[in-house]
Amino acid sequence: MHSLGDHPLTMGQLSMWRSLSVRPPEQMWESNQELVWSTPAGATEEQVLQALTALAARHESLRTVYRAADDPGGVRQVVLRDPIVRFAEASVRDSFDLAAEPAWRAWVRTPDDGGTPQVHVLIHHIVADGAAVTILESDFHALLRGERPADAPAPREVAERQRSAAFRAKLVAAGEYRRQIVAAAPKVSVSRGPLVRACADTGIPHGAVRDAARRLGVTLPTLLLTVYAQALAATTGQPDQLLWQLSSNRMDPTVRRLVSSMTQWVPMLAGVDPDGPLRPPARDINVAAVRALQHGVYDPFAGDLTYFDQGSFFTFIPAPPDAAADPVSSEPEPVRIEFLAPRAYSGPSFYVVARVHPYVQLTMRVMRSGYGRPEVERFLSTMTDLLLRAVKDAA
Repeated sequence: MHSLGDHPLTMGQLSMWRSLSVRPPEQMWESNQELVWSTPAGATEEQVLQALTALAARHESLRTVYRAADDPGGVRQVVLRDPIVRFAEASVRDSFDLAAEPAWRAWVRTPDDGGTPQVHVLIHHIVADGAAVTILESDFHALLRGERPADAPAPREVAERQRSAAFRAKLVAAGEYRRQIVAAAPKVSVSRGPLVRACADTGIPHGAVRDAARRLGVTLPTLLLTVYAQALAATTGQPDQLLWQLSSNRMDPTVRRLVSSMTQWVPMLAGVDPDGPLRPPARDINVAAVRALQHGVYDPFAGDLTYFDQGSFFTFIPAPPDAAADPVSSEPEPVRIEFLAPRAYSGPSFYVVARVHPYVQLTMRVMRSGYGRPEVERFLSTMTDLLLRAVKDAA
């Protein structure tokens, strides 16, 4: 296979690579993402294949393999010159051989009801993070329409920049920030337990939490972070919490259209009173969250991976761009909590993902002793109640 040479990995790619390096073989599939993209009426499989091939030609991570080397992490990325689309159905549990082939494949499936055919994409997280899969979907539809998507940077270019003398000071500052926050955090002894997953449909409309955050003078992610910290304080009796945000690391406009894995976990400290007013801690957490995200790019080999069992992890999934015009419902719907089948066993042992559109949805995954179904249900109910109180108090 002809290539464009081998190159170092970005810090985001290295973070994913390092987490993969400690996984047992049976968990290697857990970074797979299965996406479903719509197709316009009349689109043929040949047109879909042509669009996917053009997509791989535009985004280098779709034609990248990873080879052993003497670089940090023992790996380099090799960008293949020609796009290769593996157009065949696969299971989400199929592991990719990252050294042998680009870690994605696609196929077309017609829904059982005979509707418009859909494109299914199985893609590894090292190829594309959450923001990147949105870019890929948008570019795929543009290519199907015969349009030219906006230009995008290449991961190897970003990797070289992150190893420049100008960038070195940022990596040093980020590493020092991370060490200071973790050292200052309360020391809590935890042990792993059975995996429990649950999803709470809170019934709270996106417009209601969006407006509550505005009235408090904080961002919407900060409002959810504050409520998360409040629920943790209420259930643990500890007012100071070590929180880890998943940073998209896309504040720099030059990397916003980068298709790769950019995300890294960044810590912050949050002090709250679960029974007190929301505004003071929310303002403090807003400042702390911004400061944390400013240090989101760091060398993942500068520390160890034990932090997955320390503190509580949080990911915010924003509303789509056109959600600003959504009507605000004044009457929340009843909360519904559903327990989910276990999926990924690797990564953080205490983790909440917050989606906010069209209603706030909280998905929780716990692998800690002392947390069974009753405790998880109680925690999600506490978060929902606190969020409802925040919405009402800010009205």
